[in-house]
Amino acid sequence: MRRTLAVEGSEDARRVEVTRDEGGAVRVLIEGTEEPLTARPAPAGFTVGRGRQTVEAGVTGIGPGTVAVRIGGEVFRITVGRSRRELTAGRSPGRGAAGFEVRTPMPGKVVRILRGNGDAVAAGDGVVVFEAMKMQNEIPAPARGVIAKLGAAPGALLDGDAFLFAVSPAPSPRTEPS
Repeated sequence: MRRTLAVEGSEDARRVEVTRDEGGAVRVLIEGTEEPLTARPAPAGFTVGRGRQTVEAGVTGIGPGTVAVRIGGEVFRITVGRSRRELTAGRSPGRGAAGFEVRTPMPGKVVRILRGNGDAVAAGDGVVVFEAMKMQNEIPAPARGVIAKLGAAPGALLDGDAFLFAVSPAPSPRTEPS
């Protein structure tokens, strides 16, 4: 599968080619690199590596065409499209006037709700603990803001790509005239 990815805050989009090998590992070849990344399932999401260097990463769907990738303590919002033109046409999948919608990465169960409606969150803060394939994953907020809506209660069984929660942009601090 070939797609074009753009990391929010970066001015450049790159083509990527994703394949699966016989052992089930996912290989990602990024334009401009010679050696592909390899991703394998891990308890917190995926172990991603190139050669002997590996890092734990989590991936959460934000909305159509947009994912949040958590590597260490940082969260990167990545938009996926079929071409550079599609990514630079001014559209922003997953982000609307209300902010970001976060959806389930696959079918599973909501184990715990860590933040409630109206709670302020930073990018990367855990909001929901979601269990899929007998692994519990903390689903992070994709951006700084306020939890606008929760989509399920603890114990709820959800299909893949089901709505989990929405994050609205944090209101700008008001300054009072002196």
